[in-house]
Amino acid sequence: MRSLWIERINAGTRLHGVNYGNFMHGLMKENIQLNRKVLSELSMHEPYSFKALVDVSRNAFPGNRPIPAKEGLASIL
Repeated sequence: MRSLWIERINAGTRLHGVNYGNFMHGLMKENIQLNRKVLSELSMHEPYSFKALVDVSRNAFPGNRPIPAKEGLASIL
């Protein structure tokens, strides 16, 4: 189950331009103690709340720069 939760969190963070590792590191720096199960549920069912967590994480950790979006055919692959 843990790997499923990580995949869901990773998918949610990638939508907002942050990878999983940097997201979790930013949450740790801000002392936000939500487990992976809860983060997974938030990413699926509460997208606005999850985006708020991504923003907090991004501000806490300067390495959380947005990932450039792929364009054209590369976005499909």
